[in-house]
Amino acid sequence: MRILASVAADALSFRENALVSLEEGRIRSVETWNNATTAQTGDLDVRRWRLVPGFVDIHVHGGAGRSVMEADEEAIQEISYHLAQHGVTSFLPTTITGPRDRLASVLEVVTRLMQSGDYEGAQILGCHLEGPYINPQKKGAQPEAYILEPDGGDFLRWAGPYLETVRIMTLAPELPGAEQMMSILATAGVIVSIGHTNATYVEVDRAIGFGARHVTHCGNAMRGMESREPGVLGAALARSELVAELIWDNIHVHPAVCKAIIEAKGAHGVILISDGIPGAGMPDGYTFSLGDLPVVVASGAARLPDGTLAGSLLTLDRAFSNAGDYDLRKRTCMSSYNALCALGLNHRKGRIAPGYDADLVVLDEEGTVRLTIVGGRIVYDKREN
Repeated sequence: MRILASVAADALSFRENALVSLEEGRIRSVETWNNATTAQTGDLDVRRWRLVPGFVDIHVHGGAGRSVMEADEEAIQEISYHLAQHGVTSFLPTTITGPRDRLASVLEVVTRLMQSGDYEGAQILGCHLEGPYINPQKKGAQPEAYILEPDGGDFLRWAGPYLETVRIMTLAPELPGAEQMMSILATAGVIVSIGHTNATYVEVDRAIGFGARHVTHCGNAMRGMESREPGVLGAALARSELVAELIWDNIHVHPAVCKAIIEAKGAHGVILISDGIPGAGMPDGYTFSLGDLPVVVASGAARLPDGTLAGSLLTLDRAFSNAGDYDLRKRTCMSSYNALCALGLNHRKGRIAPGYDADLVVLDEEGTVRLTIVGGRIVYDKREN
């Protein structure tokens, strides 16, 4: 299969009139087409559209009415396809704070699907555990009844059998027991992400020493920045060791603050996430639950009855468009490459270059997803209006 696109761009390269050949799930060659180039049988002739690496969502709880917390294979499969419709080619199903047995069940289901490959859509790369070891003062829409103080032994009892599936864990580093927990996670190769936290700058500094490397949904559910107490937000901006997740939906974070974060961190220090929930892709008035908490979709946002934002309705194609003031290379950096670097997969994913996995998305002039390709296979096709 060959793809003829107006532009092919990734974090490290930009080519106009791109002719990309795929073979056995990988990119075989990247060349240039000219006016004499004719499409062959089986080619994808999308010369008026752009080709970029497939988006990677490392923080997504659900979509299309389904939740990761259902701990159900069919639910994860439907979420996978929902994400593919929005250009996502890889993702980490993300939990919320919940009972230990339910979290273990989610890990079991995700592990089983990863091993079987029995699903259509975005590829599952592991799991992101958001909680339960978070600060109740910054719980956001996380169910308080299931919040726990960090305990490494407790964690290993319920998550230990599936530790290789856990790629990221969000926790509050200021809590008693968090330092032991961070050491366990870092030693196991799990990314420690600081989130739902009231930590001071000094406490974040200590967390970095214990292996913390990410900040969960930067600007949300964390101590803010003041002139004499930088807090978590100030640490996220100032410390190069930390990569910042960013929900660019223009609701959770003001667009000016999104730009300020990117200008402070550089494009290589930010990962666009959706933080998508079951209400993503659903109409106004749709209701569902996050744990025991009722949520309603209204006016483009999902909120608890008290008005608290409850995850987002964002999809990564919209986040990519919202970041449109940045060039394609910087946006692909934030939408795929940085996440893959964090996960240690940037040697084979996230580039439009020979030898890399053929995980690609075709975007039209308006930024609408027209084709999503995972491992060289078309999993979503909207070339016709």
